[in-house]
Amino acid sequence: MSSEMSFAWDGRPDADKHVLVEQYADIGEPAPDLSDGADRPFTVGAVTARHDRALLGWGWVYEDHDGAARVQTTYVPRFARRIKTGHYDLLPPSAEEFEVMEGLYRRAVQGARTAGYRTLRWSGPDTGPDGHAATALKAQGHTEYARTWSAEPATWQPSAGLPEVQVEQLPEPGLTLATENAEVSARIDGPTAYINAGEAIHHHAEPPALAALLAELVTRLQRKHPEVTALTIWEFDDADTGLRQALSLAGLRITARHMTYELPLASP
Repeated sequence: MSSEMSFAWDGRPDADKHVLVEQYADIGEPAPDLSDGADRPFTVGAVTARHDRALLGWGWVYEDHDGAARVQTTYVPRFARRIKTGHYDLLPPSAEEFEVMEGLYRRAVQGARTAGYRTLRWSGPDTGPDGHAATALKAQGHTEYARTWSAEPATWQPSAGLPEVQVEQLPEPGLTLATENAEVSARIDGPTAYINAGEAIHHHAEPPALAALLAELVTRLQRKHPEVTALTIWEFDDADTGLRQALSLAGLRITARHMTYELPLASP
């Protein structure tokens, strides 16, 4: 860990509220309503990462179930960009973000163990800071709940044998294409195009036909949006196995598996 970075634990039952207010104040935005809901889990504490006194990241540690605690982390610069732009930040993690996240998880382990919890859980992509922290701490991937699929339009090649489909481009923001029984919409933000499959892919199509529509979308990104260097699709693990098959048939590849991780908290 960098000698200029420090990590601290706050075990107060409202520790998360204090750091949340600080985070929003730092980015010049009003904090959300912090009143407790009836089903809000018990707060074990909060962990913070700072450079000098500046807040770089923090984690809310709360009670889960079966004697376990769960931690939800935030890298503040990424969060700030999302708040200011209005959408999720797709920039790859920096070296600093990896360092911040690993330190947060390490300090959360200590805090949860001291508070008497037997297990610490968290979630995130296996190729990102959360997964790298899990590897460093020897946590086990417990459940896969989503996948990230990707393609680089400049080098992507359409799969052979896809059926021909009649495609219409709709006058929607970004790039929206539709066939008789399917629709897909990509948000374009500079060099990236992003699709949340659960929100932006609607279909009653067989996998090959849906794959043909997805392939056409990548082809039009190549032709009409040469500035786009990466297409990313978030696919949540649900019953739509046809979508998963279509993504593979369309020539996209899995670049991250989103996992829940569990780390037993043995006595120090």
